[in-house]
Amino acid sequence: MEIEVKVPTISQEDKKGVVNQWYKKDGDVVKEGEEIAEVMIEKVTVIIKAQASGKLKILVPENGEVSQGDVIAVVETA
Repeated sequence: MEIEVKVPTISQEDKKGVVNQWYKKDGDVVKEGEEIAEVMIEKVTVIIKAQASGKLKILVPENGEVSQGDVIAVVETA
């Protein structure tokens, strides 16, 4: 099963941002609640946490442009 990791909605306006940094590498095993990435939207830094435990599959690289609600990774659970 794959659990989507999405950019949270922090504003009702359609704001663009970037993935500042991944704390984990593609293929790393992550634990639910673990901080895995940092996204900046309109000067607001948001820490993204894993929604489940499993293997991380990164879909958007560092400095990749994102919008609120975009799926930036998935966690493959057992």
